[in-house]
Amino acid sequence: MTSRGRVRSWEILGMEGIIDSEDTPGGSWTPSGAVAVHGLPVLTPGEEVEFEWQPQEEPRYGHSFFTVRAWPLGTEPVPQSSRPTFGAWDIAPDGTVTEVTDLDRDEPIRLGTWSVGVVSMWNGEESWGVIDSEDTPGGCWSFFSALHPDEVIDSRSGTGFDIGGGVSELAVGEQVDFEWEPAVDQDGYRFRAIRVRPRRETPPWRIQRFDG
Repeated sequence: MTSRGRVRSWEILGMEGIIDSEDTPGGSWTPSGAVAVHGLPVLTPGEEVEFEWQPQEEPRYGHSFFTVRAWPLGTEPVPQSSRPTFGAWDIAPDGTVTEVTDLDRDEPIRLGTWSVGVVSMWNGEESWGVIDSEDTPGGCWSFFSALHPDEVIDSRSGTGFDIGGGVSELAVGEQVDFEWEPAVDQDGYRFRAIRVRPRRETPPWRIQRFDG
């Protein structure tokens, strides 16, 4: 569904925020990947926006709604195909943002590398954790959404899913296969998981798809 709302908050270091509207009581949790703008995918607290959202079967961060796509009121959402295929920003603790270009890197960018690792930490309340492997020294940061089925991870902007079943957390000490990418600074980690596949048997996912 599409609604008009106002940005309650935006956490620049976590690259996530909350949008309030009459249709989403309690607020809709909004990751940076849902922000349909050119450049740095962030929103400004107090800013009016239009946004597409979906209800969550299980609340995340205390919110029962998830933002699929959001853009500033009075503008057109930038299609996924028109956004940069890769963007990186160095975000300082004071909130200062500096775009990082290929010239700033000491080695070529590696995307979509698969490795085998062991879960060393998992924060159940905030739904994120760390995977250790020889390929990701210092640990690889992972969010619960990396556990979603491929059709959800690879979905185009504007396509929504009502997701249930499956798994939403990892167990410390378990072995996983995971796809990762380098990160400038993801909560203090230099690597970020794209997909995570536990080796244990997991419940089947229940996915209801709808187009926004």
